[in-house]
Amino acid sequence: MNKNLKLKRRKALENILLDFINSYLFDEDFDKNEEVFKLKKEHLPTNFHLKIALKQLLIFNENLKGESTAMIKNLFISLGLYDYIVSELKSNAWQRKARALFVLSQLSIEIPEGLIDPLINDKKIEVRQQAILYILNLSEANPLGFLNKIKSPLTLWQQIYIENSLKNAYKGEIPDFSQWLNHDMCSVVAFSIRMMSEFNQFQNIPVLMAFIDHKEEAIRKEAIRSLGKMEHNELLPILISKFHNETQLIKQETLKTIKHIGTYKHLADLGLGIYQENNSVKVTYYNLERYFRSKPSFNIDSIDLILKSPLLTP
Repeated sequence: MNKNLKLKRRKALENILLDFINSYLFDEDFDKNEEVFKLKKEHLPTNFHLKIALKQLLIFNENLKGESTAMIKNLFISLGLYDYIVSELKSNAWQRKARALFVLSQLSIEIPEGLIDPLINDKKIEVRQQAILYILNLSEANPLGFLNKIKSPLTLWQQIYIENSLKNAYKGEIPDFSQWLNHDMCSVVAFSIRMMSEFNQFQNIPVLMAFIDHKEEAIRKEAIRSLGKMEHNELLPILISKFHNETQLIKQETLKTIKHIGTYKHLADLGLGIYQENNSVKVTYYNLERYFRSKPSFNIDSIDLILKSPLLTP
């Protein structure tokens, strides 16, 4: 009985809010100040009621553009929802913090950096993720400044969100990713290296070449992949010279790079040492050899190359 009564009251409030917001946005004769005061006094006495009002505003905001969204933001503040959301950000419950960040991001409501910075390194990954999304959505310049403050590794999903935001939403100047190559977090370094090729930052190729010798395998892999995507000519001879002393992951990445920017000769330069590799590397090698041989443009550089190099497939 109590549950049904609560649902009935909630529905009634939603209808009141629906009519109120419509009038606030579209009725020129609507006395905004007076009606806001009456709504707060009569229908929004608790945080529970404010939460319902917030959901209704989000629904309107999702379907409106231009001047109407600015009015939604004004109404957000007038109804006392800004103070409510700030109190949610300071809550000990991670769900409330994450939800508050989502609301602020959707409505493009700016809050002081001092409230956001601690959430970038919150112990809950969901909060950290929403904090990053908030910063990306509201940034007009320096969208990745938060990378200098993070103390936790960037997750794959966070990296995807950042890349998508930079490509599809952010309108400002793309930052030079070389500024994070010495970051304490390997995930930030690897991500920065990957973004260099995504945004064609060819000016960083000389710096990037040093990272194919990095102690961290994941960073070496990203450096090879990015340099390959940027088709750097000096990359393959160095990778080939290091091939047989590298890890399996880097060997596979080297073979992919040969396929992308190399020739049959680069593959043959790996020499007889390929027979000592494990089966997965050999399989990739043989498949790549067949790939080059099957290309219509396949042309052996000279008869000497074939005479001096043993056939590596039956």
